[in-house]
Amino acid sequence: MDIEFIKKEKQEIEFLVKNEDISFFDLIVKMAGKKKEVEFVAKKGSNHLKKEFTIYLKTKDKLAKNVLLECINEAEDKFNDLLNHLEKASEKIE
Repeated sequence: MDIEFIKKEKQEIEFLVKNEDISFFDLIVKMAGKKKEVEFVAKKGSNHLKKEFTIYLKTKDKLAKNVLLECINEAEDKFNDLLNHLEKASEKIE
């Protein structure tokens, strides 16, 4: 995965993601969109063949970087929870 920052300001972040599947970032955008401190968030310029897209995040008062990191941590927690449920369920399969 390659990430290139286009804009890095206190309340605005925009970055280009290359060579990565879009699925994880769709979750991040969805989570950010539910946060009250987010003014606008979007994934744009999605090119599935090139595997590149841009994420733009603008916050009201909170640092955009912190909101992005919160969303990533929350997504990680969701994946870990799913993994734990799958492991428990697979123990019953044998």
